[in-house]
Order: sequence, then C-alpha cells, then structure tokens
Amino acid sequence: MADTALSAVQADLHAAAERIWEAASPACLDLSVEVLPEIGSTNTELMARGRRGETSPTFIVACRQTAGRGRQGRTWLAAPGDTLTFSLGLPMRLDEIPGGGSALSLAVGLAVAQGLETGLRALPDQVNTPAIGLKWPNDLWLNGRKLGGILIEATPAPGLSEGQRWVVIGIGLNVRPGQAPAEATSLSSALKGGHTLTVGEVWSWVAPSLLAKVRAFETAGFAPLQAAYSQRDVLAGQTVGLWATPGQGPADGHAPSDTGMAQGVSETGALLVHTDKGLQAWSTGEVSVRLQS
Repeated sequence: MADTALSAVQADLHAAAERIWEAASPACLDLSVEVLPEIGSTNTELMARGRRGETSPTFIVACRQTAGRGRQGRTWLAAPGDTLTFSLGLPMRLDEIPGGGSALSLAVGLAVAQGLETGLRALPDQVNTPAIGLKWPNDLWLNGRKLGGILIEATPAPGLSEGQRWVVIGIGLNVRPGQAPAEATSLSSALKGGHTLTVGEVWSWVAPSLLAKVRAFETAGFAPLQAAYSQRDVLAGQTVGLWATPGQGPADGHAPSDTGMAQGVSETGALLVHTDKGLQAWSTGEVSVRLQS
C-alpha cells in the first residue's frame, strides 16, 4: 500500500484512539490506547508486556498486522484499512469465574456483536441491519458467513495480586472485503446507501463497551449473558460435527469424532450437544466444532 494510504489509515485510527480514551478512561484511569503502524501480532505484543510486568489495561491496534494468530495457531493477516485487528490486555481473576476463558470468549463475542450493531444502526439509511451471529466459541458471523474472530490468551505476570492473571483479548474483524477468503464476509456487505466504513470508525464502536463489559463479566460471570447469547447462537438447533482429537481437526480432512444436535450453551459457556451418548458439554480447547450439511 502507498505511504499516503497507510498514513490515512493511521490518522483514522489515531482519531478513534482519542474517542475511545475519552469514552473509557473515566472508569479506567490507567487505561492506555495505542496505535502501531505495523506489528507481527497485537496479542503477542501484549502477552510479552504482561510477562515483563507491564499490566495496566491497554488497547493496541495495528494498521498492518503481519503475523496475526487465530485459534489453534491459524494465521490472521490484516491488510491496512480492510481488516481491524486489535487487542485488549488487562489483569483479571479469570480462574475464579465459572467457565474461565471459555465463558469470557462468549462474553467478548456478545459485546462486540452488540457494539457493531449499535454502530451500524446509527449510520444514515441503515434500517433492517442484519443481526450479528455468534458461532461458539469465538467467531462472529454475518449472513451465514464468518465476519471475524476472537483469540484469548492468559499468563501469570509480575506484580499482579494473588489470583490474577494477565489476560489478552485479540479481535479481528473484516471491515471491507479486501483479502478476506471467499467463505468470509465483511461489515461493508451489510451497508446500504454507499457509506464507506473505516477501521477507526468500527474500533470506536466496540472498544469502550468491550472494556466495560469485560470488567462486568469479571464480577458477574457469563450467566447473566446466557439468554442474550442464545439469541445470536448460530449453532443452536443445528447438526454439528465435533473434533476432539488434537491435531485432527476439520481443516485437516479428518472425520469428526462425533456428531449431534447443538442445544445452546450452559451458564458457564460450555457448548451443549446432544449425541448418541446423550447430552454432552464441551469447553473451549477441548473440541473443534463445525456445522454439518
């Protein structure tokens, strides 16, 4: 991309960073909001900072991400202006929350979906904006196709109080079609009237409420969010395949370990699937899941 175009993306994100800080800092006085022109992975950067003892709540966004990671090590590449990639790092008592990181991933997905819809509906001429769906455990869907993903990592860190860990929440969203694969979609596809979305605009929609809702989740857990999540659950009532053997997932061409009917999620964020063995509950990290035709 030409330097002038990259500079425009950077200016857009800097303006968004100011709006995010103004909206979120009154409730989080030590919040930092940073814009980086290029980085390998925003998650990797924040994980490294946490291990060095730099544990103030921090947002990092990248104009260009060259080594982004998805769940189970999958690559997430970010083209400047097309894909929004950012991470939030903050201390959390994650192990004290029922469902831990599995439940947090669902809470984050719900917060992002709600923020996106609020932003889209505030734009001119955007009536009947389609709902953002959620595919357990960490994908956002729009019109039956993948819109974005979530990656949550956690590590012990120097200086944290007993029971706390440094938690990094990474989010990637397709804002414009760009280099997104054919099976994916973008927020722009939901727009009417010719409005052009920018990554900064979308970031400012989701970041302040994400921070607030993650902190509320630390207090109340996932149970109060279960009903709202269920309204967006794209797996509920669908036949799904389950891959429970490490290294033998759907992307590798292996047959599923089991199949069944998805029955929603539990109060701790576990996926409930009715199989021939009965109703089973699965947590993030234990299984990969795909819709079956």
